[in-house]
Amino acid sequence: MILKLLTVRQLKTILILVSLLNCINAYAEKYALIIAIGNYPEESDWNKINSDNDVLLIKETLLNQKFKKQNISVLMNEFATKKGITDALEKLHEQINTGDFIIIHYSGHGQQIFDDNGDEIDNKDESLVPYNAFSEFTPDVYEGENHIRDDELERMILKFRKKLGPNGQLLILLDSCHSGSATRGGKAHGGHSTFAPPGWKPGKNNDNKGSGLIEPIKVTSEAAPFVMISGASADELNYEYKGYGSLSFAFSKAMNDLGSDVTYRKLFSAISAKMNVISPNQTPTAEGDLDFKLFGGEYVKQQVYFPIDKITRADIIKINAGKLQNLFDGTTVVILPAGTSKVEDKDIITKGTITKARFNESIIKLDTPLKTTNEKELWVFIHQPTFGDISLNIFFDPSLKSKDIKEEVKGFLESKKIGQIVDSDLDANLIIAEDKDLVSILTVSGQNSEINGDESIYSQAENGGKYDFKDFTNAIFNYAQGSYLKNLNLKNNDYEFEFRLLPAKYNPEIDEVEYLEANAFIDEAGKFKVNTDDDVVFLEVTNKSDQPLYFSIIEINTKGEIAPFMPNDDCTLNDNERRIMPGKTMIFENCYYQFGDPYETLVLKGFATPKPINFKPTVLSRGKKAGTRGSGETNPLENFISETYSQTRGRSIRTKRSKRIDGYSTEFVYEIVRSKE
Repeated sequence: MILKLLTVRQLKTILILVSLLNCINAYAEKYALIIAIGNYPEESDWNKINSDNDVLLIKETLLNQKFKKQNISVLMNEFATKKGITDALEKLHEQINTGDFIIIHYSGHGQQIFDDNGDEIDNKDESLVPYNAFSEFTPDVYEGENHIRDDELERMILKFRKKLGPNGQLLILLDSCHSGSATRGGKAHGGHSTFAPPGWKPGKNNDNKGSGLIEPIKVTSEAAPFVMISGASADELNYEYKGYGSLSFAFSKAMNDLGSDVTYRKLFSAISAKMNVISPNQTPTAEGDLDFKLFGGEYVKQQVYFPIDKITRADIIKINAGKLQNLFDGTTVVILPAGTSKVEDKDIITKGTITKARFNESIIKLDTPLKTTNEKELWVFIHQPTFGDISLNIFFDPSLKSKDIKEEVKGFLESKKIGQIVDSDLDANLIIAEDKDLVSILTVSGQNSEINGDESIYSQAENGGKYDFKDFTNAIFNYAQGSYLKNLNLKNNDYEFEFRLLPAKYNPEIDEVEYLEANAFIDEAGKFKVNTDDDVVFLEVTNKSDQPLYFSIIEINTKGEIAPFMPNDDCTLNDNERRIMPGKTMIFENCYYQFGDPYETLVLKGFATPKPINFKPTVLSRGKKAGTRGSGETNPLENFISETYSQTRGRSIRTKRSKRIDGYSTEFVYEIVRSKE
């Protein structure tokens, strides 16, 4: 083959084109529109929700990603009418240029509405509910003209994608829902039945597991990649969590925890893991171009910091971050100049300790007084984290008549220091309810109205007028421990790693496994699903750090029960076999996984450290045996996991820990199903 040499002129042309492309990327802007409606007018018949709280949460998250303050627009309550929303979208469309990155976040009610153009199998459109949209159809008064239907939303999306072009991106977050199902507990973004005229009848249900808002649209290759993440599937309610929309909360947490080389699929996986804890029966969905890199690869990964909100006195400061950001009493911090990207000992101005951590605020006592009163000059970095305590809030449903159950549960929580009884289901993690002789423990949000439904984590029938209290309290503790470990967040980026499951099919007749495409088990809602027939998966682990790492993975089911995933009884890899060199990816081809019932969603929680780590002995012995390498060689993280099995929690355990808990944690969520048809 003869290679044709490029002329000097051709080389110059190529260099100019490359420079132009680089300039386009360099000058790409990030824009956001945050729409939040919580105080609907009383005549609309929509209940009030806490969407106002989501605004600050989302805004701070975007500012941390280097969105410019002037590029973030907010539309709230009475300003978020249908015209207000469409005008704001039009203004945003005029602002943007080709190659920009756009986020549109909606927090408010959603509703299914009668189909007005015959394009839906079930005769229903999905819609967003602006401030001036009513919940019920009234002939000649209000007939749905202020709802924003899915067809309208699709046209808006297409218009943005065309202008942004192939180098831009559009992300839409919908913290709303459209279901009108009966539920128990929790405050939901939705809940009214289908908006329709008298005599209307639904069509055949198409069993849409996605958001239901977006139909597949053919676009040219010149359109921008687009992703939409919804807080719930089309047939579910979307609940609040501690006064925030569940998706807003999960998105904020996930964006603070992501590592490097982040795709939208990885973002959605992190959101799903957070949602599995805060609203376990709610299914977030993701649609669109999930394998594109977040913000075109410009996701900002840096050591987490917190600006100082107020210098109360020279040795006491306040920050607007607390338990929401995994900051607890006893966490130690260091103070450095604002603008610091990585903590160096030489730059530390002083150290301090969190003396009072609230939900979204912390008070810090400094070791030495500050010499400045200008809080803008300083940032706060975490030095050594603490991880709080296992804690549950339990609500006794009015249906619970058994005094013995009430006394036993209350005594168990008090004696073991793992929670308390609360007066409202809005403050609860679990609800205990009774139906005749059956007592059940229920998760709060998304709960079926039948207390013995699939969503209950434990049920026990009365036996001769008595209950087995040990099994009952063990079920409570398992759920508390599982939730705690799902929430446990270690993010030392020096030990960053990630893992995923690779799909395959097993043919028992010839005892052969066939690899499939990486997304073969991912459904239209973005969820990884496996059946109990012929689905098989392999584990792939990638070391994204610059040093060798060891890893171990546990599995946590919907009841909070924990099992070893890697290593396990069938795949007993030693420490060295689970040692991964910097930048390397390993597929463990000698270990494959098949699945059986129960059919449920599970969370895989993986941990990596520079020292050998193995959770299998700890899990199988329920905390009695941490580590396998002899006295004095146990990884501190193994001891920490072992401590979570102690059914007595409290400050005494935390203060006795002498070795620093360090490492990196990440999650993978999947669901076992009967069939994918």
